[in-house]
Amino acid sequence: MEEQLEQAVEIALNSNADYNLKQQAISFCNQIKDSPNGWQICIALFVSQPKRSTSVRFFALQVVDDALVKRLNGNEDLLDHNALNYIKGVLLSYLQREFNPQITGDSDAPYMENKLSQTVTYLFALTYLQSWPSFYDDILALSSIDGPLLSNSRGLLFFLRVLNSQHEEIADTLIRRSEGTAQRGIALKDAIRARDMTKLTNIWREILLRWGSREDGLVINESCLKVIGSWISWIDISLIVTPEYMNIIFSSLGNEPLRKSACDTLTEIVSKKMKPVDKLQLISLFNLPEVISQLPVGRDLEFDEKVARLSNAVSLDLVKIQDDQTNTGVRETASHLCQQILPFSISFLGNEYDDTASEVFPAISEYLSFLRKEKKRNNFLTPDRLALLTSILKTVVLKLKYDETMDFQNGSDESEAEFLEIRSRLRLFQDAIAAIDVDLFMDTVSGVVLDSLDGTKRDWREIELGLYELNAFIDGLRNASAMPSKSNPATKAVEILNTMLLKMISSNILSLNHPAINLFYLELIVKPTKFLDSNPQLIPQILNTFVSAVGIHSSFLHVQLRSWFLFYRFIKLNKLLIGDISETALTAISDLLVITAEIPQSNDNDSDVSTDSGSSNFEGRLYLFEVSGLLISIDAVSDEKQLVLLKNILNPIFADMERNLPRALEDPLSALQVHHDIMALGTFARGVADGGKTVNEQVREQFLLAGRAILVTLETLSRLDIVREASRFAFARMVPILEYHILPEIPTLVSRLLVESSTSELIDFMSFLGQLVHNFKDQPGMFDMVNSLLGPLLTRIYYSLSISANGSTDEEIRQTDMKKAYLSFMLNLLNNGMGSVLVSRDNRQMLDSVIQSVAHYSSTTDDSSIKKMGSSIFPRLEEIRSRAL
Repeated sequence: MEEQLEQAVEIALNSNADYNLKQQAISFCNQIKDSPNGWQICIALFVSQPKRSTSVRFFALQVVDDALVKRLNGNEDLLDHNALNYIKGVLLSYLQREFNPQITGDSDAPYMENKLSQTVTYLFALTYLQSWPSFYDDILALSSIDGPLLSNSRGLLFFLRVLNSQHEEIADTLIRRSEGTAQRGIALKDAIRARDMTKLTNIWREILLRWGSREDGLVINESCLKVIGSWISWIDISLIVTPEYMNIIFSSLGNEPLRKSACDTLTEIVSKKMKPVDKLQLISLFNLPEVISQLPVGRDLEFDEKVARLSNAVSLDLVKIQDDQTNTGVRETASHLCQQILPFSISFLGNEYDDTASEVFPAISEYLSFLRKEKKRNNFLTPDRLALLTSILKTVVLKLKYDETMDFQNGSDESEAEFLEIRSRLRLFQDAIAAIDVDLFMDTVSGVVLDSLDGTKRDWREIELGLYELNAFIDGLRNASAMPSKSNPATKAVEILNTMLLKMISSNILSLNHPAINLFYLELIVKPTKFLDSNPQLIPQILNTFVSAVGIHSSFLHVQLRSWFLFYRFIKLNKLLIGDISETALTAISDLLVITAEIPQSNDNDSDVSTDSGSSNFEGRLYLFEVSGLLISIDAVSDEKQLVLLKNILNPIFADMERNLPRALEDPLSALQVHHDIMALGTFARGVADGGKTVNEQVREQFLLAGRAILVTLETLSRLDIVREASRFAFARMVPILEYHILPEIPTLVSRLLVESSTSELIDFMSFLGQLVHNFKDQPGMFDMVNSLLGPLLTRIYYSLSISANGSTDEEIRQTDMKKAYLSFMLNLLNNGMGSVLVSRDNRQMLDSVIQSVAHYSSTTDDSSIKKMGSSIFPRLEEIRSRAL
């Protein structure tokens, strides 16, 4: 059987084996694994001589482990007491043979010994409490085979591997465990502490003493230090924190090969939970500020990270003690130690390597939180704490700068993305400092900004840092009015901000033509909404910048796309200040008002076209159409000029729709082009409506033509959902311009939209109609319009609601949303005096269906909003019916 299993494992792991034969081999291996005696076959296979192949033996251990784990999980039928004793005897015999230096043979690879240590750990968990109290003595004996105790390096290393494995099994807090497993771990730890802990800690100390100076003892010492560092969290710390023990650990810090492991161990010792007074005594006893100051940082990146982690652990504990303790003496002692250790954490915060800097983020965050509470309690900070706060801010600012090895890729490069992530976390520190001391924040940041704009800086990284900090300053203004300040914080902040913005606009930083600088410049022009109110003379200069190669005509695609939106925001926010230069601005962007649909390569063979096709470019261009509407609708533009400019924009769109309409059903690109044209019409209309100029009859007539063009398009392309979606969008945006003049067109729109509409489209369309009813309820044509379209609309709604959700969660959500939209539409009719349309000659036969549907939907749902609307609608419908009888 062993030979068959060996052969099956080899075939199963052979990538070149015949597929059918391989499947048979896998099936046979699984049968052995699942059989009641499979573990017996496998343990014999594992220990047999001569050794089988590594892959076969690894599989064999997996089967034994599986049986042991099942026993740990409560399956007592698979392994009884005798079976466990058998496995124990076989493994001990194997271990004594394997680690005997007198027996020649190939040693197992480290991963095999790790696997074996895991098996021994499972066996330990099953037997230590009842039948194997001598476990540690028996495993430690491997270190004395053919020599004195601790002399056999391979046996000793395996002993340490088992201890590390045991910690992971019963004590590692990062591993989630079931209640039963956790309770077993507690029982095992209690037993270890009672029976063997003193002995084990003495052995660890002896290992470090004996092997610390040996050239061949590095791995053993590293493993031993790792054991101490992991076990310290759940053992009596007094067993480790003794003069002799700590001298060994501190001397290991001075041993270059061991100092990383020693630093980790010291960090774990310091991090052990204990009473505040005891923790202070521990930190003072170790004189950790002095210890850290003498460590050789700056030579080894990995070691620097470990020292930073140690510094963070000490700082974090000291800050928490200051924050939590009411005992004045304890707080003062913690504060004194904190003043000594935090400078090291701040130094690591500014480390050029982000992994090292990140190690101290928890301590810095905790300290800033503590200072904020202290400032709130006392309304001031002591000079030493203010000095630390200042140091943190200066360090953060320097750390925010792009590294010299890094170039601006707008976050697309992996290393830059990692830097931007770190930068966002550092920014939180800076924002926290602004909330603690707004004067410190404003003075420091403004100094960085003004220095970067002094005209001598030609390194884009320095300028970008200044602009980044200017952006942070604007965001930080919200803290200025909330925090105490020596001066009026809001007034001071506005004065500083205006100074910095004026310096930026008058500087020559755009001459570098760097995408990061250009983009930040435009962002910052738009962000402070009140700046240009007091500096309107800057509008022409800023407009010229926006329409130049720096902005909307940039050769950097991501800058160009973003600047289209920023230009829209700039015009929208400052439309009252634009005045008679609006036509100049419109002329400057006219070359970009060209709609060109693009279908991504992946959609070339698709019959359906998504509105997402080429979306980033097209959606950005829509902002330019909205800007155009704003620019031609500013009061400074005469009616005659507005009409000319309006036609210059609308007529090319009409012509493009007419050109593409005949082939849109067969050509996806033409269909997408028509969709884009209609979306441009709607977006342009929104800009015209928001421009501020009163809409005259000539403008309204042009948009009536646009609405009719859309209806003609719908007549041909109503089965295309992207055209229906664009048509709803455009009509909704033209309502503020057309007002009640749009009502005669709505029945035609409804008839063409309802033919193919989906549930989500119906929901959107009911909302649109409800808004029309609310806006124009007093117009003479409104009743007739609602009366004519109600029947077809209700028929389509009931059909959609009659379709089963078929168990689909998404479909059930859509059905619920549909019911809400339907009831909301009915409530809208009633609230706006349109209830009589339900008993008109055209619709009275549907009244009973409406009443029944409202009663049904509100009584068969758990949704409270549907129930509430139904309870409001139902009695009013009954009243309408009773009056009509």
